[in-house]
Amino acid sequence: MSEDEDPKTIFIESDDEFFEELSDYLDALSNPTRLKILKSIEKKPKDVREISYDIGISYENTKKHIQKLHLAGVIKKETGLSGRKSKGVHPVWKYSIMPGGLDSIFKNLQIFGDINLIPNSQVFENKIKDLKAKLSEELTTENPVIFIVGGPEDGTAYPINAGKIRIGRSNSDQTYLQEKGDIVFSEFYGAVSRITKPHCYIHKEASSWYIEDVASTGGTYLNDKLLEKEIRYELSDGDVIELSRGARSGRFIFSNPKSE
Repeated sequence: MSEDEDPKTIFIESDDEFFEELSDYLDALSNPTRLKILKSIEKKPKDVREISYDIGISYENTKKHIQKLHLAGVIKKETGLSGRKSKGVHPVWKYSIMPGGLDSIFKNLQIFGDINLIPNSQVFENKIKDLKAKLSEELTTENPVIFIVGGPEDGTAYPINAGKIRIGRSNSDQTYLQEKGDIVFSEFYGAVSRITKPHCYIHKEASSWYIEDVASTGGTYLNDKLLEKEIRYELSDGDVIELSRGARSGRFIFSNPKSE
């Protein structure tokens, strides 16, 4: 890797089909009405009429927006029953966000944002940045989120709600006392230090977030750089953190769109 290369950047070869699908995905999410639809079905599946009532637009327009989201693979539909009316209940399509929900959408955007897209990279980068800002404004809280990448917990999201968070691997005997906000990787991630002696901490100081390796055996890497132990390093939106190296390491993305 050259000195000028960003360690967070992933280079991929041109793939017209991939870019076409990515463009459709971003376009489907960028419309403000579609963001309202996602918010409407975030907690509970709903049919078109219920969604139309929630967001305050016509049934026909709501249906068109839902079709765009469905074709982009953002939401799914399953059979259900309508609410009870004077004529009874009847079968309807119920729509919900795909597994992983809004957290999964954020993870996808975070990963896409770390890819050096070829061709037309600037066009996609601007779309992704704008969409992350819209999603942050419409759908998220003030707190950052950690997304696990790789292994059986790939895509799992942990909102960071405490001022100091321990991160480590679970104990098979489950004898440790879990503290509020702990982020605990499963036993699969064997290279990660146990939570009883955390691999690392994430701290909040004023309006900034920091990561600190707690004398772990395998080390902590921030954007491919090995961190000195027991030293705090400031985190930025999109940072990639690795807990140790190898097949059983832990890897996650720090997402904090509010900081941009």
